[in-house]
Amino acid sequence: MSQYLVLSHIEVQNANSIAGFTWGFPAITGFLGFTHALNRKLSKQFDGEFDTEFTGCAIISHSYKNKVYQPKKFADFEFIQSRNPPVLEKNKNGKKVPVIEEGKMNLTVSLVIELNKALLLSNEQINQFEKTVLNHCYQLRLVGGAILNIKKAKLLSANTTEQHSGMLKKIKRLTMPGFVLLDRSDYLKEHFQELLEKSAQEEQDKPTLFDAWLDFCALKSKAIPKLAEGQVEPDSATDADWLYQAKPKSGYLVPLMTGYKAISQVFDSGEVTNTRDKETPVCFVEAIHSVGEWKGIHSLESIESVIWRYNHDGQWYLCKQGLPAEKTSGKQSDLTTSNEQLLQTLNFNDALNNW
Repeated sequence: MSQYLVLSHIEVQNANSIAGFTWGFPAITGFLGFTHALNRKLSKQFDGEFDTEFTGCAIISHSYKNKVYQPKKFADFEFIQSRNPPVLEKNKNGKKVPVIEEGKMNLTVSLVIELNKALLLSNEQINQFEKTVLNHCYQLRLVGGAILNIKKAKLLSANTTEQHSGMLKKIKRLTMPGFVLLDRSDYLKEHFQELLEKSAQEEQDKPTLFDAWLDFCALKSKAIPKLAEGQVEPDSATDADWLYQAKPKSGYLVPLMTGYKAISQVFDSGEVTNTRDKETPVCFVEAIHSVGEWKGIHSLESIESVIWRYNHDGQWYLCKQGLPAEKTSGKQSDLTTSNEQLLQTLNFNDALNNW
């Protein structure tokens, strides 16, 4: 039996807009962190009464608004900043309170949370469970923002193929209109291999995985010179038409932060100074970036295939989509395999020296 908890149209205020060195939408780790925090709240309250865990979630976006402004026409957008706390014009040293750069946004999203074991509950127990979930959600923060409203919390179950089809329709009704976030790390891997083959054929410098990633993220244009009659080569006075260069693949493709990679060994608790937690071991990490695609929720054919789940493998701590390991006979996502082969493992000292 499959079971999902749908949190429909969650309105979030002042969520984190910066993820790694991208901005515009929160990191996947923020949504999975919320899922884990909600699971701990429920487990603590029911004290083992419900033998299940929230193992992942699908992310559906309905609307978003980054808190940015444009100083002048054609200028880069800048985040709206404030001095925090704003009530203090000066601190105790007589100096002005500093501006800590933050990127904030308001957004409305829906989450479809996966349960690893189905709960066998009566209708009355289901209603109580959904009310309890809502109460805990309002006490938590989602991707750093405050939850203002949740349209509905609904626990859905399916056993047979027919029931799965009906459940998918219910999920679509609860989350439309919206766009579901898909993992397109396979696009990145494929495009990188194409660049390697092209550079080998043309005897050019070997491209990096970062070059391939930028082809999906950057807006590129190519100049087509307007050569005058009899002119062979363009010069500084030659006019040109600028043509937009399409991304390597079609679709609404965006850069994503999908996890972390260790750049140091694990230090014992208390060994690293100025940490928030004196009892937990510490490891320095860097953000991992990949490629995603926004696709209309109405075109979704399987909710299980769009669930983001944590995957920990040595130095890698990634958020990936796809079927769980026990349902794929040990097959692993292309992202972890390609990253382990293509990215160089750095220790902490090397990372500092190369900074």
